[in-house]
Amino acid sequence: MKFIILALFCSVAFAAAQLQPEVDDSPRFRREANPQGSITIHGEKPMSGPDRRPSLDVDYNHKIYDQNGMNAKAYGGLNIRPGQAAQPHVGLQLEREYRNGFIGGFGQVDRGFNGRPSPTFGVRGGFRFRRDVDEVMGDENAY
Repeated sequence: MKFIILALFCSVAFAAAQLQPEVDDSPRFRREANPQGSITIHGEKPMSGPDRRPSLDVDYNHKIYDQNGMNAKAYGGLNIRPGQAAQPHVGLQLEREYRNGFIGGFGQVDRGFNGRPSPTFGVRGGFRFRRDVDEVMGDENAY
């Protein structure tokens, strides 16, 4: 029941954020070409380890900044596990894209086991090794 109410609340909040009335008095609403927010649902079922219970994350993501290869997103939602109360969380993601890779980080706050805020931080990155296909295929005398 809580999941249905949360999903309904998120969809109403998302629709209200996206609607911008036009100047005239028509009942139509103008749509933004590049929407700023989205709702994501992510389910996970671990196949090994001590805790094999499935979990479900329902989040509202809002794009804050997206220019020159750098973007920032804020998110908030619930983590739902069977047999436990839904746990709310909020966070911020930052990412910078380079020519052959990216680097990013995140910060998240959720409720700990004693009811106090429990922060989580992380850094991630990736590098793509690329080679030119024409150089490898074009040189027939290299072997």
